This record gives sequence, structure tokens and C-alpha cells, in this order.
Amino acid sequence: MFNKSNPLDSQKVLAIPLVVISSLLALAAALVGVIINVVILAIISGIVIFYLAYTNPKYSTIIMMMGAFFLPLVMKVFYLGDVPVGTGIEAVNGLLILILIIRGKFSGWKSWPGILLLIWFGFNFIELFNPNAVSRIAGVFSFRGTITVILAFLVAYSTLESKEDFYFFLKWWLVFGLCAGLYGIYQEYAGLPSYDYDWAAYDENRYNLLFTWGRLRKFSFFNGPTEFGLVMAYTGIAGVIMFFFNRISLSKRICLVIGVAVMFWAMIFSGTRTATILLPLGIMIVAAITLWKRMLIAVAITGVLVGLLLIRPTTSQSLFVMLTAFQGVDDPSMNVRIQNQKAIRGYIQSSPFGYGLGSTGDLGAKHSPDSFVSTFPPDSEFVRIAVEMGWIGLLIWCAILAFLLSYGINAYFSMRDPELKQIMLVPLTIFFMMIIAQYPQECFRTPVLALLFSFMVALIAKLKDLDTRTGQIAVSK
Repeated sequence: MFNKSNPLDSQKVLAIPLVVISSLLALAAALVGVIINVVILAIISGIVIFYLAYTNPKYSTIIMMMGAFFLPLVMKVFYLGDVPVGTGIEAVNGLLILILIIRGKFSGWKSWPGILLLIWFGFNFIELFNPNAVSRIAGVFSFRGTITVILAFLVAYSTLESKEDFYFFLKWWLVFGLCAGLYGIYQEYAGLPSYDYDWAAYDENRYNLLFTWGRLRKFSFFNGPTEFGLVMAYTGIAGVIMFFFNRISLSKRICLVIGVAVMFWAMIFSGTRTATILLPLGIMIVAAITLWKRMLIAVAITGVLVGLLLIRPTTSQSLFVMLTAFQGVDDPSMNVRIQNQKAIRGYIQSSPFGYGLGSTGDLGAKHSPDSFVSTFPPDSEFVRIAVEMGWIGLLIWCAILAFLLSYGINAYFSMRDPELKQIMLVPLTIFFMMIIAQYPQECFRTPVLALLFSFMVALIAKLKDLDTRTGQIAVSK
């Protein structure tokens, strides 16, 4: 008779090493601290990311976006302010690029948008050796942000290969945006959780930036209300455009209406007035490009609503703050920015290549506090570029943006596939909104806004290429 093995014996054998490993991990955590748990979690996450991205490359962009949305919240919940999360994001980007190279799917650098971004990458690299720079360390930290933008573009371009991939990306973007909006509403009505409040009150400067107009601006998952408000505006407008897609069913349209309403509602609590300007601007751009009757009606309704809100006083402090964005030069905050720009204008004109990467803003204040430009608040991506890379750098960046926008517009009107043409409206509109947002805000200092910018450029380039390939196949048949 054959002896049957007892299943409990095998479980005991497996339990022994697991108990030993758990005990060692507990001991390591007690000796080293919480960092050992972070390292272990990073290793496990890396294995999972490698498996998902290798077996199904389209998950790469979702992984990057999920990290940009949720990592700041994880840092607050577990009080990981000293953990170099930026380095972790760069490591993930590098891992995804390595997977694409292994699989032979690495592409995008030969496309026109890819070439333009690489030109900007090269100019930033040259700026590391700017003789006017006070701190090389600040320059390296600033340059790392440019690397993230380039890698994100290459990953998105290389992994989004079909219509289904584009819909997959847009769906998860809207899901993440809805989650962020719901959490922002929760912060408004239920109050900040202890970890969020501890983060907001970490120092006096941060709290003063968050507490304006007699109320605390909400920031949802992110490290500031500005990125929260802009993400809600971008994602909400993307949802509005998708509502008019022919492929979207009635049930999905209803979900889009609810999701967009939640995001626009949450945006109000961020106190980001730039987002208020971008909403009607985005709708008007879509209407001007498409001349859809339904979108023209939406523009008219939006104009009437905004006009009524401006004429009729509101009891909502949050809504009142957002509506002050339409005051123009009468807005005290805008006047302060104008005066600051007048004060720095002479320095920009006298230094055609600027004062080096990271010479102004937070990096400048930290690494070169004795420099005048380090105390200057740029409050604008364009102004920051002008200070750090001079008027030549600003001219190059504006030319790149103009070429990218014209590339997208030409691609849209020359596309043959109507479905791809509809999808193209999303990145083209959001990209235009991002260009406008760079005047009143620093848009590339946070991972989520930098990644969304890269993704929009990648979508424009890949949709154009996919439509060209589809047209060539149709002609050959």
C-alpha cells in the first residue's frame, strides 16, 4: 500500500520559513525603523510592476499614473516625509523603459514630438553647466524633473498601440480623477484626517499657503491644492469630451455626467482660480475645433451660468474665491504677480541663459538662499524658465509648445479614422489648457502634472501615427 502524504505536513514545512522570515523582518523593523518596511514594500511592488508591465505593456502608463495620484497620500498616512519618493518614481520609470527595451517595444524618440522633447532635454542638460548657477545640486534636482517628463512620454508612446489601449488609459484616468475628487469633498465636509492635518500644519509657511481667504484649501491626495484643482479641471474636461464620443453607451454617459460633476464640485474646494479660467476655455476650444452643435450649446450655457454667478452675490466662500479669477487686473493677487514680474524683468534681460536650473522657487530658497533670484516667487512656469534659463530658454520652450500644438491641430484635421479623431480631441484640448496654465502656475514641479503633460503629448503623437498606419493599410487593400 502506498503511503499518502499528510497535507498538514507540507503546511508545517512551509510555515517554518515564513515564521523565521516574519521574525527577522520584525526584528529589522525594530532596529532600523519603518524604512525597512518601505524597502520591502518597494521590492514587492517592483516585482509586481515588472510582471504586469512585461506581460501587458499598456499597464505601464496606468502604473505611472497611479503612483503619481496615490503616492503622496501614502506618504502622509505613514508619515514618510523623509523617504525619497521622487527617486522611487524615477526608478519605476527606468524599470518600465528597461522592460520596453527587453521586449523590443521602445519607440517614440524618432517622432516629431519626441525629437522636440529631446531638444528641450538637451538644453536642460547644457544648463547644468551654466556659469551663473550658484548651486549645482539644485540644478540636478531640477533636471531630474525633466528626465521624468521624457521617460513618461517614451513609456506612453511605446505602450499605447490600439484604440482599446487609448480607451483603457482614458477610463483609468477618469477613475483616478473621480477618486481624488471624492476624497477632496470628504476633506471639505468631514474635515481633514489626522495625517492630512499633520502634513498641512508641518510648518508655518505651508499652513499659510493652504489657509487663504479665511479657509483651508483642500488638496485631496496631492501635495498642494494647485495640482488638485488643475487635475480636476483637466480630468473633468476630458470627461466632458468623452461624453460626446459615438462609442459611449447611455449608461456610461450617465456615469460620465456624475463623475464630471463630482470633479468640478471638488475643484471649487481647492481654491485654484486658474482652474476656474481653464474650464470655460477648454469647452470653448472644443467648440471652436469641432463646431458641434451640442458643444456650442454647452458653451452658451456655460457663459450664461458664469455671467449669473458674477452678477449675483454668492454665500459660498469657496465659490466666491474661485470667481475672483475673472476680476483680471482688479485682482490683488494678479497685481502682485505683475509687480514681481516687472521687478525681475531686468535680470532676465541681462542674462540670456538665466541663472541656472533650480536657482529660483523652493529649490533656490533651499540651496542658494543668499541669491536674489532665490527669493523671487516665480508663480509661473514661463517666468521660472525665463529666470533659470534666460530669455533664450523661454523662447525655445515657447517654440516647442507652438510646434507641438500646431502638430496636434494639423493631425486632427488630417485624420481619416473618425473614432481616432474623436479621441484626439482629449489630448489636444488638455494640452492647450496646459499651455495656458503655465503662465499663472508652475505646472511641472509636481509629478502628476508633469506626467499628464507627457501623456497628452504622447497621445497626440501616437494617435497621429496610428491613423497614418491605418490609412496606409486601407489603401494597400
